[in-house]
Amino acid sequence: MGNGSVAHRSQAGGRGSERFVLLVEDDEILAEVVVAVLEPVAQVIWAASAERALELLPGRRWDLIIADIELPDTDGIEFVGNARGVDPALSTLIVSGRSKFDYAIGAIRAGADDYMTKPLEPAALIAKVEELMEATSSRRAEGRQRVLAIGSHPDDVEIGVGGILLRHADSGDDVSILTLTGGEHGGAAGQRALESERAAELISAKLFHVALPDRRVTDGTDTISEIQRVIDETDPTTIYTHSPRDLHQDHRNVHHATLVAARQVPRVLCYQAPSSTVDFRPTRFVSIDAFFERKLQAIRAYGSQVEIRAYLDEELLRSTARYWARFANCRYVEPLEVIRDADLADPAESSTASELQGVLADAG
Repeated sequence: MGNGSVAHRSQAGGRGSERFVLLVEDDEILAEVVVAVLEPVAQVIWAASAERALELLPGRRWDLIIADIELPDTDGIEFVGNARGVDPALSTLIVSGRSKFDYAIGAIRAGADDYMTKPLEPAALIAKVEELMEATSSRRAEGRQRVLAIGSHPDDVEIGVGGILLRHADSGDDVSILTLTGGEHGGAAGQRALESERAAELISAKLFHVALPDRRVTDGTDTISEIQRVIDETDPTTIYTHSPRDLHQDHRNVHHATLVAARQVPRVLCYQAPSSTVDFRPTRFVSIDAFFERKLQAIRAYGSQVEIRAYLDEELLRSTARYWARFANCRYVEPLEVIRDADLADPAESSTASELQGVLADAG
């Protein structure tokens, strides 16, 4: 088994296939033993060094880290501190061949959830791993957000906050999309509806799609009631919607209707659309480095539009995201105007290493 190789259950759909453990251990023989012992309860990815483990952290949603206290490039205690900085909800277990009390105290002070000494007794290891994976799940459930992104037409939401929604989904948040028209002036409504469903599936979002008249959306009772109905069903903690600084009347009216319907929602932010004016003034810039290519995949779902809409050109989308990155320490950004932010967790906070790159930066 080589550095960073994967071991998993052969039975598809078993519990072990749904949970992931990062094992940081420089002893290959011991690593193979741990992988075999944990096979019934988790997929284990092994890294022989802390450096390699830090490379692996952003690539997956982990349930537990098991780290040896004595690693070739650092000690496990320091590594655990770094890992918890990336994902505070992630449980960590330190193991050591030494039973010194000072080691155990140091591990706990560094943020490790528990400490075990070698040799590892299989039953005790399995029990501890299951306990700590459940702790990770509980912490994440406590911090989970419910997110609703509202757009006038099919593809509005994906263009404006597709990357942010992917971040939310990746961090375990509940993500919903409300599209208020069929976009019939831009193509066949039935085809666009199917494209919307595919895009939502790629984002891992629940889609609400209603049929207000394209180009005739108002900011009155009809629009407010549709938005209110979905808000009542999803109970969002965060809403993303159109900016009022937009040339398209549907976009402006959806913005105003959203503010009425979402008056009790603690967090409301506005995204940029291709029709946004030069008065669009974002003050929050969210890194989507790890999600930009997947955002493009979701936009490609709108095959009937990609060839005829200049604003869906991938080079334009890429250059726009690069432009806004000048305000944050990252490569690709989606900008947001903040309407209301009731001191909840930041929308892009997640268990990925992008947090270390200035995931959220406020313009001075």
